[in-house]
Amino acid sequence: MKISHFAVRHPAVIGMLLIALIAFGLYALTGLNVEFMADISLPTVEVLAVYPGAGAEDVERDVSKVLEEHFVTLPDFKSIESTSSGSFSWVTITFRDGVDPYDMLGEIRNRIRQMEADLPDNLEGEPVAIVGSATMLPVMMFSVDAGEDTNHLSSYVEDTLIPRITRIQGVAEAKVTGMQSQEVRVTVRTEDLAARGISMMQVYQVLQYANMRLPVGDALWHGNSANLRYDGSLDSLGQLRDLPVGATEDGTVIRLGHVADITFRAAEMEAYADANQVPRVVVSVTKRNDGNTLSIVREINKVLSEVKEETGGAASFHILSDDSKNIIASLMKVSQSGLLGILMAIFVIFLFLSDPRATITIALSIPLSILFTFIGMRVAGVTINLMSLSGIVVALGMVVDGSIVMLEQVMRLHKEHNISSEESLLRGADLVGSPILASTTTTLAVFIPLSLLSGIVGSILRDVALTLILALVASLLVALVVVPFILRLVLNVPEKERKREPRFSLFLDRLEGGYRKGLAWSLTNRKFILVLALLGLGLVIMAGGILGLTFIPSTDNGDFNIELNFPQGYSLEQTRERALEAQALVSSRIPEIDSIVLFSGQGSGFGFSSPNQASIRVVLVPTKERKRSIHEIINEVQYLLSSTIVDATVNTTNGGFDALVGYISGGGGYGLKLVGDNMELLYETAESLRVKLQEDPEVLVASIDTSYDANILVMDMSHQLMSNLGVNSSEAGLTANLLFQGMEVGNLTNAEGNRYPIRLESDLKHLPITSSTLLSAQVPSSTGELISFASLAELREERAVSRIVRQDREKTVTVSATLVSEDTKGVSSRMQDYLDEYPLPEGVKTASGGLMELIADSIEPMATALAIAVFLVYTVMVIQFERFRQPLIVMASIPFSLIGVVLGLLIFGSSISLISFMALIALGGIVVNNGIILIDAINVLREEHASKGEETLEMLRMSVANGGASRLRPILMTTLTTMLGVIPMALATGEGRPSMSAKLIAGGLLSSTLITLSLSYQSCTI
Repeated sequence: MKISHFAVRHPAVIGMLLIALIAFGLYALTGLNVEFMADISLPTVEVLAVYPGAGAEDVERDVSKVLEEHFVTLPDFKSIESTSSGSFSWVTITFRDGVDPYDMLGEIRNRIRQMEADLPDNLEGEPVAIVGSATMLPVMMFSVDAGEDTNHLSSYVEDTLIPRITRIQGVAEAKVTGMQSQEVRVTVRTEDLAARGISMMQVYQVLQYANMRLPVGDALWHGNSANLRYDGSLDSLGQLRDLPVGATEDGTVIRLGHVADITFRAAEMEAYADANQVPRVVVSVTKRNDGNTLSIVREINKVLSEVKEETGGAASFHILSDDSKNIIASLMKVSQSGLLGILMAIFVIFLFLSDPRATITIALSIPLSILFTFIGMRVAGVTINLMSLSGIVVALGMVVDGSIVMLEQVMRLHKEHNISSEESLLRGADLVGSPILASTTTTLAVFIPLSLLSGIVGSILRDVALTLILALVASLLVALVVVPFILRLVLNVPEKERKREPRFSLFLDRLEGGYRKGLAWSLTNRKFILVLALLGLGLVIMAGGILGLTFIPSTDNGDFNIELNFPQGYSLEQTRERALEAQALVSSRIPEIDSIVLFSGQGSGFGFSSPNQASIRVVLVPTKERKRSIHEIINEVQYLLSSTIVDATVNTTNGGFDALVGYISGGGGYGLKLVGDNMELLYETAESLRVKLQEDPEVLVASIDTSYDANILVMDMSHQLMSNLGVNSSEAGLTANLLFQGMEVGNLTNAEGNRYPIRLESDLKHLPITSSTLLSAQVPSSTGELISFASLAELREERAVSRIVRQDREKTVTVSATLVSEDTKGVSSRMQDYLDEYPLPEGVKTASGGLMELIADSIEPMATALAIAVFLVYTVMVIQFERFRQPLIVMASIPFSLIGVVLGLLIFGSSISLISFMALIALGGIVVNNGIILIDAINVLREEHASKGEETLEMLRMSVANGGASRLRPILMTTLTTMLGVIPMALATGEGRPSMSAKLIAGGLLSSTLITLSLSYQSCTI
């Protein structure tokens, strides 16, 4: 290898380059962003629309369908999904892979403006388009307390604290929940309106047009040009009360204060926050994609400390959740496991070679490889996160493989053949440089397809694959350049003379001799060895049938969420009262709780607030301080609340990475999606399946994503009567909205510059709707006469659906289940058997939902990646051996890695998952490395004998035996260092455990190595 020759002959150049790379590596490390998880979202844009007072069916018909029709023709459009619920429409547009959703925002917002005429007039503003992302999950959450003065606290949080936090680099948004804001409430007395012959529409129009501030244009003032502005804005309650809204027959002006109560009041709460059962103002901070979680949290804590000092302790804060703790735990876990892996690798080298000089070489090669990896991560834009850390951990044992092969060969030549250090370095590089390059390239070949995957699977695995690729490239450079350079220095240091050979070296000599004899015996007993190996593989594959199935193995990050859905019609106060009971119950029964915060009026997802929803976020003490796992606690909480809070649907889900996966899949666990046009039929079918699913022993709770529990009271207007009496339908609808719902009609800015919204409503809003209520509600006719709604409408109650979900413009209802474990295989199988026995009614079809949808979507790309990886590995080995058949025999060891993978899953009680599939693909490149090293040595001996004309059957067997024995030590060393490098992480527990495939790689590598040592020699006879 010429590059190795250069490293040996020009140590000063290599030394300077090494110093520069170390400096750049440290610089790159300090500049890498640190976050819990890279963005794993699809390229989506969310469009949100508010249609006050409308039911789900009205929202679907008037808003969601209109939006869908205009968005399906967007460029690079892939799919669309809409959710219509009371007063709200949420449309999710998914684009093809590789599309930057931020590039689509301009076109979407332009189309929203173009469809304004097609949307209802009383939408609350125009629909809002935002980029959907898993970064919408908060990285930090804290509560604020400043005594009893809630008004002053709200003002301080909104005007001072939030701006300071949002100015922090990387912060996307600081959302405040539980803040009490002030508004101007104009409550019209309907009896006084009727007595004076004034309609609600008159009051509305007066407030709309009396509070105006407009630029008029340029004007001359004292010979100079000046901007002229009309200022008719309101700045006090007195001005509001004096507004004329009508006049009596004798011309007396009727003012707003004569017919309405006008006061400053606390605005109606959209959501409450109760931290540790005490009402709080809670701030949730999210970050941008380029934000560094650690620095953001550090800066927030700095701001909170400054605020506390500035207020003399009047404002206090309590941290409710902090993602930086998980990240720090991951970093600590990686550091500990990495250090243990390095120490184990160093121990293996010292044990095998018994030479401090070799030990020093490996001790330096590992950190250098990882440090150079950080340079590549900085260039590639890979952050330090859960998945990239997993890649580094898995790479810890792999990065020394090439270095060990180079080291062992050089040391063997230097010691056994008594060759000078420089000559042994040059000859050793020539002998093993090509196999090192080939073995590293085969491993790279399996990770390259993984790094190019698209969709959800690609988002999750890309950082793992890229980090491993970078680490392997760095290890190749270290093996071919740095190791010869270091050996050039250390081999000049004389070795201390030994009195006797170490016992382990004598053991290895005997092992090599035994292996040489075993190979010779195996050559005459091929069929027996092959049948035995295939029998073991077949038995393990059959045993694998009992393994469970999941998407991503669940982790314990010490937090979980509780969703509480109460019946439609529950007020916010009712929901809060019942949710507080649930919070108290959980607090009293779970001693491991560190903090608990309740949000009444909103769920833990990213939908709109709803008065009948509540969510509880629970953070536990660290795992070392508790005896139970988070999954045991979640199951207990689910059983406890389901049996106690009987008027709510309870769903308890894990936090951390599981929450991200749940966000992508629309919920974890088992899911079955029903698709059709008839909503009632879909619901009835889903309800029957829910009942069946709830009977399953592995199901904690089964639920449906909608219900027919919404009551709609319809004011059925008579168009004939309205026509005869000259009543405009649009004015009648707006009047009804003002009387029974209320609307914001502008803002009041006082002399201090404080701005308050003006809300117009009537005293009928809080009264029950009856025929007498309709008599008090009046609408003007074309002649100015006031007509009561009782004369124009009949009241009719309807049972309505609370939520309508459409996917690709078809109605869907999803039946989902929270499971006792992460395994979805059993539930899925039993439900499929049930559907086979009891087919769905005509007009209803099924599709996977929840985690099952993610699992189904991941099969094809992972199978494709596996096929490409196998082909690339074969291609590299054909180029290396210049033979077509030998690589096929070497690749026969890949299936045998299944033995270790399956046994590893069975021993550790894990399920088949995306991570285990990735581990299998990774093993496809790792396990052939030993075969390449083994066969390359045998081929070299064969060529030597062939050049002398000694290519006989006996010489062939001798080449196989001697070549195999000569490579036994480096194969054992590389296998042990790779296994021992990942074993600390495989056995790690607690928060921050980043590597979920370590145990599988260790097991698969062990089984495939044994097969390689037993079978790969057969390729040399071909």
